[in-house]
Amino acid sequence: MILVIGSSNDRVYPKLVRRLQASNCTHVIVDEDHATRYQLSRDECRGTATWRVLGDGCSGSRPVGSIFVRHAVARTLDPTVTGPMGELQTALNRMLLTAPCPVINHPSNAFSNYAKAYQTRLLAAAGFDVPKTLVTNIRAEALRFYDECGGKVIFKGASNVMSLAQVLKPQNMDRLNLLPNCPTQFQEFVAGVDYRVHVVGNDAFVTRLVSRDEDYRRAALIEDKAIVAEAAELPPSVIRRCIEFTKQLGLIVSGIDFKEDAQGRLAALELNPYPQFTFYEGRSGQPITETIVDYLVRHQAADSNVFV
Repeated sequence: MILVIGSSNDRVYPKLVRRLQASNCTHVIVDEDHATRYQLSRDECRGTATWRVLGDGCSGSRPVGSIFVRHAVARTLDPTVTGPMGELQTALNRMLLTAPCPVINHPSNAFSNYAKAYQTRLLAAAGFDVPKTLVTNIRAEALRFYDECGGKVIFKGASNVMSLAQVLKPQNMDRLNLLPNCPTQFQEFVAGVDYRVHVVGNDAFVTRLVSRDEDYRRAALIEDKAIVAEAAELPPSVIRRCIEFTKQLGLIVSGIDFKEDAQGRLAALELNPYPQFTFYEGRSGQPITETIVDYLVRHQAADSNVFV
């Protein structure tokens, strides 16, 4: 039995569920957008916790062999929505901490993405080439960094909350006056082609992306047909490092972003523990969803303390 935890309003979750259905894989879903439909119970015997998920197709009686989780994001501030969703996600995260089966991906192993500068240090320590990076809320420090990088700098959010990179230009320098309100990440701007490497266990898929925008995700959000996404290759040493780094973080699946400049420098930007891989496979034709489903099926644990 495969348990899928996610959001019906997300692009990844429904496609993964459809793939499970097409493959005739036995599975149960927990749709966090309808949090009030579910309850979790926990029993403990001789120091071992047993979790049961009840409601909306979950009887709490079938053992779970593997789990896919991509938590829902509340799209409202309505406490009648955010309250139950938060409570359900908290209970599910407690359950996942003790689950002996494979989890794609454990929320407890995704924390490096919550602080991008910290993750950049981890990438560098793993042997990746990374851009010069500064996180600051001091205008003078940002200007010093701008000069140090020869005026080629991008800025973006420093947390895991999605933000689109922008080039720091003379005409938007006045925005540096807002820095005291919010620390911001500045990075050396590596101009060139983008690559996304999706890791799934010991497999990896490389997608090459070309866009007129400095952050191709901006073009993707407006469904710009000019963005090119195609299957590609990177040196085997880079792929091995991507797989090893993903495992080092305790993850099974990851999406790692790179920039390659005209001189062939390949700079690692960040690792996403919950990549929206359906966009890339939709443009490139790569079987990422199929590979994830295959992993969930092949790596199911024989014993479980989670029942649905």
